[in-house]
Amino acid sequence: MKCCFSRRGAAHNGTRSTLLQAFLTVLVFCGVLGYGLGNREAVPALAEQSVQLPVLMYHSLLKDDSRQGDYTLSPEVFRKDMEYLREHGYETVVVADLIAYVEEGAALPEKPVMVTFDDGFFNNYLYAYPILEELGMKAVVSVIGAQTELFSESGQENAYWSYLTLDRLKEVSESGIFEIQNHSWDFHSNGTRKGCLRKRGEAETDYHKIFTEDTERVQVLLSEAGLPAPTCYTYPFGACSWETAEIVRELGFQCSLGCEEGMNKLSRDPECLYNMKRWNRPAGLSTQSMMDKAGI
Repeated sequence: MKCCFSRRGAAHNGTRSTLLQAFLTVLVFCGVLGYGLGNREAVPALAEQSVQLPVLMYHSLLKDDSRQGDYTLSPEVFRKDMEYLREHGYETVVVADLIAYVEEGAALPEKPVMVTFDDGFFNNYLYAYPILEELGMKAVVSVIGAQTELFSESGQENAYWSYLTLDRLKEVSESGIFEIQNHSWDFHSNGTRKGCLRKRGEAETDYHKIFTEDTERVQVLLSEAGLPAPTCYTYPFGACSWETAEIVRELGFQCSLGCEEGMNKLSRDPECLYNMKRWNRPAGLSTQSMMDKAGI
């Protein structure tokens, strides 16, 4: 009995040892797997790629100190801003670069930043263009179609009140320094409509038609002048609703710019390019204060 008991116990102990080894192996495997899943840096293939992108929003540049304000800045301060970006390792990108990153998997600079100008004032050409050219930088200019057409016909160029003509837009676009985008045909005039939003009581079908016609008019104006068709819609006054966002997508725009302030986080998801946040650059702030505010 004792002998039989001992043999059965030995067999039992061997089985327990085998099971224990198998169990420990599973634990080790699960532990390694769990570590890999819980620590994505240890598994590069699973790493989520994302890039922080600050976007700065400028409007008018004038040397007249009496004109400085929320949307007008001196060329000297603009230069200091650009020199700060370059000295701190930032490289400027435009919408085409963002689309290539999202849609094609193209690389972005290690520290990207986007510089934008709204409205398309002639003083952007007069002051910002040579500064950007000198520093090897580039920017996005979103134009108001009605103003572009008006001053293209008149040929007037004045730092205080005129807008970029088609000839100037072609010049800056071909240089690669300015990328031209759509800021509506004429949704900036004061009236019952806030920017490009639907008016109270306006039928949805009527609004869709008005918005589409206004937007496409800019596309046609620029394309017929030999400029690339804009790929980004910049909302007048930053006003946006689910309706406008939907139409913007329907019209084939791959990006849209708003006026809400904050940092953008780029990924391979095309949705990250819509209603992008921007930091408005007013006068009265030092370059350091402005860049601190924007997280740059």
